[in-house]
Amino acid sequence: MSNEEERIQHESFGQIRFSRVNSTGAEFYGSELTQNNYISLEISNSEMIRELTQDRYYNTSIPLVRLRMSSSQFAELITTMNVGSGVPCTIERLGIKKVDELPENESRKEFVHRKFADRMKMFGDNIRERQTKAKQLVKKKTLSKADQHELQMHLEWLTTEVERNIPFISECFQENMDEVVNEAKLEVENAIQHKINVLGFDALKEQHKSLDE
Repeated sequence: MSNEEERIQHESFGQIRFSRVNSTGAEFYGSELTQNNYISLEISNSEMIRELTQDRYYNTSIPLVRLRMSSSQFAELITTMNVGSGVPCTIERLGIKKVDELPENESRKEFVHRKFADRMKMFGDNIRERQTKAKQLVKKKTLSKADQHELQMHLEWLTTEVERNIPFISECFQENMDEVVNEAKLEVENAIQHKINVLGFDALKEQHKSLDE
């Protein structure tokens, strides 16, 4: 380092970097889709080299944190500031510690299917139980007001389950599938736009090269 330069360091100095990464397929916390193209974020310690004519900044450590986001997560992050509690991301490294890969999780589709199957099993069990109680009631020669009320409650429960609760689960499944489709569309659009940008940049470089020649 020359006499005209000074190195300035402090624990508050940081360096942040976004990168676009190509892979053979990565999974993301908060996303149903495997991605071949995603955004990586790194934050490192930094130092400043001060010269007479400029200040230069260099990272001085391995990343303090490195994480990845799908293109749609990154787009949501930068377009929804001050909204909600943040956007999901996948942490890859904390200092020297490499974070374990994402755990095996069932998809939202599988989750809704499982919950629907559980609900239908409970529905069947309840019907059999209520059917038994109803049979006992109708065997009586006369029904008291309490008996009539209980029988009415069984019928109302059955009506509510068939008309409201089961269709609600079906609607939840359809909404989940629509969200996955919309996410896939956005990721495809982002990938196409990125390719267009790369091709356009390469074309500009070729044109600049031709002009130089």
